[in-house]
Amino acid sequence: MGNVAIYVRQSQDKIGNEAAVTRQESSCRKLVEAKGWDVPTIYSDNDRSATTGAQRPEFERMLRDIAAGSIGAVVVWHLDRLTRTTRDLTRVIEAGQPHNVTIACVHGVSLDLSDPTGVAVANILTSIAQMEVGHKGRRQREANKQRASEGKAFWTRRPFGYDRVDKKVVTIPEEADAIRSAAESVLAGTKTLAQIAREWNAAGLLTTDQRRDRNTGQVTKIGGLWGVTQVRRVLLNPRYAGLRLYNGEPMEADGDWEPILTQEQLDELAVRLNDPRRRTAPDDLNARHLLSGILDCGKCGRKMFAAPYKAKGREIMVYRCFGGYCMQRRKDLVDELVVGVVLARLSLPDAAKAFTSGEDVGELRAEAVGLRERRDALAALLADGLLSPASVRQQAGKLAAELQRIESAIAAAEGVNPLAPLLGVEEVGEVWEAMDVAAQRKVLRVLMDITLLPAGKGVRFSPEQVRIEWKES
Repeated sequence: MGNVAIYVRQSQDKIGNEAAVTRQESSCRKLVEAKGWDVPTIYSDNDRSATTGAQRPEFERMLRDIAAGSIGAVVVWHLDRLTRTTRDLTRVIEAGQPHNVTIACVHGVSLDLSDPTGVAVANILTSIAQMEVGHKGRRQREANKQRASEGKAFWTRRPFGYDRVDKKVVTIPEEADAIRSAAESVLAGTKTLAQIAREWNAAGLLTTDQRRDRNTGQVTKIGGLWGVTQVRRVLLNPRYAGLRLYNGEPMEADGDWEPILTQEQLDELAVRLNDPRRRTAPDDLNARHLLSGILDCGKCGRKMFAAPYKAKGREIMVYRCFGGYCMQRRKDLVDELVVGVVLARLSLPDAAKAFTSGEDVGELRAEAVGLRERRDALAALLADGLLSPASVRQQAGKLAAELQRIESAIAAAEGVNPLAPLLGVEEVGEVWEAMDVAAQRKVLRVLMDITLLPAGKGVRFSPEQVRIEWKES
């Protein structure tokens, strides 16, 4: 027999003291001594899941040693510490079969990978482990939904403004005051989101973002600087009005924590910050991502923004719903589809005629004034209790969409049509590539409404997941 390997693994080590893997190693060493085997080599993956597909460095190193023929036996506390997926089990079998490797379990049967029976038993046990993972996930989802329906707070990362003390959610006075002050300033129109971000940074307030080491998974940094996007997320988050969401859906029970903002403030902030007439520099002039703040979530109706996402050891950009945190999709795939549709439409012979308006500007301006008055009246109806917050949000959204259409028509009629450089040219694609992101975003705002539709977890991206509605010219 070749050298003996002990493999230990723990999915989560919240405290960071490696107690679980230490206990596993102790039990495995006793089994090695009882069998009279040589001093083992230890392979340890602490705080590493065997089901998510995340990299397990020590598992990979052990596989290489098995394939090289330097390991004759692998000792584990239980088979599910070694593998929980048939994919990884297949890799162990393929590496171990040529060298007659044995898998010895402290809890469970030993498996001889050179024997077809041993391989069959290993597959059965791994299938059972996978089934248990599925059951565990379902139980966890049901428990999460029950907690949400009862209004109980839940988070994986501390939200700005709140913390836990003795299992009870409490507000952090300095952060809560900053949120209240920011909301009042935005509603009063005295400060921009950029100004608020600078003030929070100057005051030493940090975000609660976390950074983890790609190899170890350990947290290396907590907190970062504020920007427009981060401040916007806070001011639009229903949590701060004491509302509990689950998968983007509001629960009947209020949250069991102290609200920082009122429901009325949250509703007014949603109307103000989602108003298409807001043409601030952070949105277009300084924009780096084509559809950030333009793309709508097809589940909750709120805006989606570009954000980094780590998957299988690499970082990619995605569009993520920051309203109800409903879903996300790869940015490059969505961008490619939308740009392809835009260029195809603008390349048609009738594009110049279709997107040049001849409407009377005076009538358009009068219609726009009427829409703004109707929108502003919603706040008074809400305050008087004549309309519910949900009704106000719905009506405000319809008025905002209609107002955006009117203002786009006014811009086109006055000769400031953002589409002008793209109309009547032979190489539309070359002109598009030469435009900066801000100009491209203006074209998209004039042309279409774009909504990303829910597709379910694990479903690959397809064009059907993006709904494009052309605006009337």
